[in-house]
Parts: sequence; C-alpha cells; structure tokens
Amino acid sequence: MALLTIQKDAQRIGEIVVVGPSISLQKRLITHLCHEVILTNNNTVFGRSRITHELQLFFYGIGEKEQYQDFAWDIVGRKMLGYMIVFNWYDSQAFQETQLLVDQLTQRTNAHGIIVGDVADSFLSIHSGVFEHGFSLSSKLSFVLWNSAEKKNAKNSMRIMLDTVINHFD
Repeated sequence: MALLTIQKDAQRIGEIVVVGPSISLQKRLITHLCHEVILTNNNTVFGRSRITHELQLFFYGIGEKEQYQDFAWDIVGRKMLGYMIVFNWYDSQAFQETQLLVDQLTQRTNAHGIIVGDVADSFLSIHSGVFEHGFSLSSKLSFVLWNSAEKKNAKNSMRIMLDTVINHFD
C-alpha cells in the first residue's frame, strides 16, 4: 500500500463513503477497490482509485458505528457520489445494525448506495451468476452479495453502484 498523496492538478471526481458494522470488511472492500489505502489510528480507512489521471474515486471507510455521527457528513455528505454499506451476510447482529444504518443513511443523504453482504465465511448454495448483478431495493439503493476473498467481486459491487448513479443522471 502506498501513501495517499493528492497532486495539485488532480481532479477529485467522486467520493464514496463505506460504512458497516465491521472495520475489517470496510478495509477489505476499500483495499480491493483502491490503488492506495491508508488506515488511520482511529479506525478510519481512506483509499484512492485512479481510473485515469483526471478521474479518481476517493473512498472513506468511517470505522465503528460510534464514529458515524462524528464523521464530517456536512463536508463529504453533500458531495459524495454514493455510499456502500458492507456487512457479514451470516451475522444476525451485523444484519440488524445494517438495517438501522440503511434507515439513517436514506434519511441523511439523497445519494445512491449499495448494500454489500459478504458471503466469504460460509458456503453459499446459490450459484454466483444468480446474484452477481445485484437487485434494486429502490431507485437509489441496491443490494449485492460479495465474496470478500475475491477482488473481482468488490469491483462488481462498485460497478452496480456506479450504474445506478449513471442511470439517474438528469
């Protein structure tokens, strides 16, 4: 992992907030999506994925649920491209926390989002082709299952969220 540096001529095109009950899953998702990642001492994860020299996506993993309210929503929230909620699909406590988080985010922001359920810890008897395109919960919120052991799956989740954003351009 490289140190995150922002050059003066670089354009920050999209900012994406990553939240969920597990900082380790946030870090894994951001690591799979970004070329550069920083984990701060307060469990916040920052990442950058450079698409081209002018097109970059910045990811902000907020950390544990106690930090959600302290996060700079007034700064990042107004300009974020979208958000990703990541959780362990097989953990009932994480599922309940995710439901509360979905309610909070849909009230707090008008941005597009995706809920990402990690299925890496257990065998999923459904063939991945069935769920790899996700499904929409609303016009601005989608859901997809993710195998956090595979980098390709993280990129697929990001594509679904970006497709949702692109399909709603005015």
